[in-house]
Amino acid sequence: MDLVVVESGAKAKTIQKYLGKNILVRASNGHIQDLPNKGKDGSKALWSHTESNLPDPPWSWTERAERNVKKILSDARSKKVKRVLIATDPDREGEFIAWRLSELFSEFKEIKRITFNEITKTAIREALDEAGTVDMNLVDAAKVRRFMDRLIGYRTSRFARSWGLSSMGRVQTPALAFVVNKEKDIQKFVATPYWAVQALASGIDFRVRFHDKDDSLVWKDEKGKIDIHRTNSTELANKAYDSLKFEKQLLVSKLSLNNYKRRPKAPFTTDTLLQAAGSKYNWRPSNTMRVAQGLYEAGHITYMRTDSTRTSSSSREKAQEKITSKWGKDLVGKGVGGGKPKSGIQDAHEAIRPTAPLTELPGGLDESQVRLYRLIWSRFIASQMIDSEWTSMKLQTQLETFERPLDGDTKWRVTSGWESAFEAIQKAPAVAPPKPEIVEGQSIKLDANEDNPRFIEDKTKPPARYTQHGLVALMKSEGIGRPSTYAATIKKLLDRKYCSDNKGRLKPTDQGILLCDEVIPFYESKDEKISLFSPSFTSTMEVELDQIETGQQNGATVWDGFVNSFKLLHEKAISKKKETPTKRQLDYYIRLASLVSDSELEKVIGKEDPQTMSGERIGEVIDSLQKETEDIPLPASAKQLSYAQSLAESLELNEKSACNLVDVSKFEELSGGKAGTASQLIGLLRDKTDSVPKAPSPKQINFIKNLATKAKLEEADACNLVNVANYGELSGGRQGTASKLIETLRKKSPKKS
Repeated sequence: MDLVVVESGAKAKTIQKYLGKNILVRASNGHIQDLPNKGKDGSKALWSHTESNLPDPPWSWTERAERNVKKILSDARSKKVKRVLIATDPDREGEFIAWRLSELFSEFKEIKRITFNEITKTAIREALDEAGTVDMNLVDAAKVRRFMDRLIGYRTSRFARSWGLSSMGRVQTPALAFVVNKEKDIQKFVATPYWAVQALASGIDFRVRFHDKDDSLVWKDEKGKIDIHRTNSTELANKAYDSLKFEKQLLVSKLSLNNYKRRPKAPFTTDTLLQAAGSKYNWRPSNTMRVAQGLYEAGHITYMRTDSTRTSSSSREKAQEKITSKWGKDLVGKGVGGGKPKSGIQDAHEAIRPTAPLTELPGGLDESQVRLYRLIWSRFIASQMIDSEWTSMKLQTQLETFERPLDGDTKWRVTSGWESAFEAIQKAPAVAPPKPEIVEGQSIKLDANEDNPRFIEDKTKPPARYTQHGLVALMKSEGIGRPSTYAATIKKLLDRKYCSDNKGRLKPTDQGILLCDEVIPFYESKDEKISLFSPSFTSTMEVELDQIETGQQNGATVWDGFVNSFKLLHEKAISKKKETPTKRQLDYYIRLASLVSDSELEKVIGKEDPQTMSGERIGEVIDSLQKETEDIPLPASAKQLSYAQSLAESLELNEKSACNLVDVSKFEELSGGKAGTASQLIGLLRDKTDSVPKAPSPKQINFIKNLATKAKLEEADACNLVNVANYGELSGGRQGTASKLIETLRKKSPKKS
């Protein structure tokens, strides 16, 4: 008997259906071993290596993995398995898992690696016939990526704690810098006022052209960009508006038609899928990837982490067959998505496409899966269709009582072509010119709308903050991150509280700005022209990881070079840090200094200014003040006070009522430290907050549903575990029944794997 090991239970269920009962299919449940995060090696940032050998760290079990693997091993022995086929995901991380599994299952006679880009019966059978071995180039790339992230994360995060910050990272920190720099652009933005006049006629929007480009009075924005349809003259704008109100019609002085074609886009890559779902459905990248994962594991789409736009010839043939049967052979085009692989390793995969192009919509999908599948199906089918054809009409019109012209334009689709594939999910465009027909020399009346014409008095708006999918697009263009990390990177920025998502837009927090403004510069070396967290440096690291995958570079050589570069930058950062006090040191100094008299403080620091002290000197001062004040309670920190105030507000408690809980009269009297009254008050207020009944979050409910599915429990059976009838009766908060159910189901899930 053969054993096939995949990563997820859903994937295992689909594959078991195709392979039948004579082959054992089991799930590893993701990563089974990784770099240690506990014990003596849990705090290590670096393991020894040579120029020709990568480090050989101890690989530690991930949560609940050891029990799961032992169960799989036990099943394999009892079924007398002779061959183990490792079918983890076809990428760098999947290969790493395959390598660890091959080590753990070494007792079996034959261990093979199989990969497939889609979970279909044909693809799996072909993979079984072509079973090979673990690709150690991919494994080395995965190892080096881990070593890089570990070294940068551990050392720089420890460095950042001097500012009270939680972490820094190889990809997350450059991504954060994009968000912070955008915020700076917004803050320094100076609005430019303008006036404009518009009118609607025959359904066409006309705009007064106040100036020509070479006019000395032409309107320009804060960056010097010209807009001929805006003016600085309110008098001129009022004159145009009054003329339109008086005449109520436009004379067409010039009309031009232009025929053009629109080509179909290539099938989706990870980043273009995230952008499309974000734009069309307003989905966050993490949500899109979760839904795509479900579609992939159910066998409906190909692997969703890819940089490739290529597709198999057989899938394109099926798409052309679908086009012919649905719209006719005339709509079959030359196709987008063929050709040879690009040089990047991620191009080893296909694009994201339906595994069965003939199926417009599979059964058994939930609402989100339906929406995403339709988008993926439409994009792929469209890629094999002919161009769509359009006509645009540009108009110039005149008024009798105003000397400047009005410009207008409209367009309509002549031949639908590839856009037919989107007819189920997109609004149909105009398919004919305006009626009645518009010709030169004709007067057209303004439409009888309430606000027509329109007088606009406004000013330019600051640049918009990034959406999550917009940040993905920027990361892609700058070469930082990869398909497997886009969504995870943004989630990390939100989880670390470096960014907030405000109505779909990413805004940096004070902590995020502090990290970029005060910590990142320590890792910049003007002499070597290197910045550890610059997009260019991070992009270079990504390219080198890709080259390890393809065998173009040796993993040990890349790692050795990186370690040397990092050590240089990190040592300089530490040295530079000693020259000035950190914000955390200054804040702590201020709290300690408030406990002693001016004369006592002068004995410690003399005439020195703490702001100009070296980091080492202010450390000595803090030590001295700690000795002077060891018997005096330390004031609460600004962070403690802010948190206590926010908790009190959420409970609708005034300052006096809240502070009375710890026998003080106001927040300023709270003492700091772990044993101080501030900590005590925060604990009491959190307990009160948890005791207030509230509904569970949508995130909790979705997590519970997923866990219940994995545990093969219906809603009523799952809810019965915490003595409620259905999900609607669950309570939120740390002590709520939703949290208790999550923990109960998490314990049950591994037993069902």
